[in-house]
Amino acid sequence: MSNENLRSVSVNKNNEAKFYSYIKDNFSEFFFFHVDYAQYPEDTDVYMAIDEKEDIHGLLLIWKGRRFQLRGSADNIELLLNNKKINPISITGFEAHKKLIAKYFPDYTKETAMYRMEMDREDHKDYEKYPFEVLSDSHKEEIAHFMNVTDPVYWGSRQPEDITIDENNIIYGIFENNRLISFTSFWKYEKVGYITIVGTHPDYWNKGYASSLVSSALKYLFQEREKCLITVRVKNPPAIHVYEKLGFRIQNTQYQFEKENI
Repeated sequence: MSNENLRSVSVNKNNEAKFYSYIKDNFSEFFFFHVDYAQYPEDTDVYMAIDEKEDIHGLLLIWKGRRFQLRGSADNIELLLNNKKINPISITGFEAHKKLIAKYFPDYTKETAMYRMEMDREDHKDYEKYPFEVLSDSHKEEIAHFMNVTDPVYWGSRQPEDITIDENNIIYGIFENNRLISFTSFWKYEKVGYITIVGTHPDYWNKGYASSLVSSALKYLFQEREKCLITVRVKNPPAIHVYEKLGFRIQNTQYQFEKENI
């Protein structure tokens, strides 16, 4: 459908039922649309491209004015991007959005391809073998430093204020001699869990720490959740192998774009 027949509408209390109905059966594609708007509405703006029948043809999510998620055809999303003064940290979409992203964000040339992987409760294979601690706000500075050192290319800009720990965002860590050597953070939402970050210090690779921590997180999540998701860079075969070993399967490929100096 031509975007000439569509209009941009912000999701609000009056129309959110239609929005939720549209995304309800596809968590692997719309997870952040579910979670950000439901749990952090003060930080989240969602725009819908809708037609005269009120059917949805595209979605744009803006998290804290900094991170964009695109869903739907490029033509329809272009309607949502028009007339917005925007300078995000990152834009995430699919193969069909690449030309649109290049048009609106020509400086965002750092491209990261990512697999969204999914697991059902009955597919989890238990590899838990290391004790862990549940981390708190007091660990935020240590976590940010750990991320900067462990993966400076991908996590080098992470600051303590970027670390979220609350009733929905939980972080497990493994320590050796009071030093954080591996951690995973995960998000819980209704029937779905999401492993958001997994990291192990290079000195401790290939010892099963990541497998153990993710398995511990999955055991917790699957007590009440039916499905869990994780995102992994396509160019990270060792991590993909770990997640497939645990029971994850690839659902789709997404692309994140950032400026080269971020």
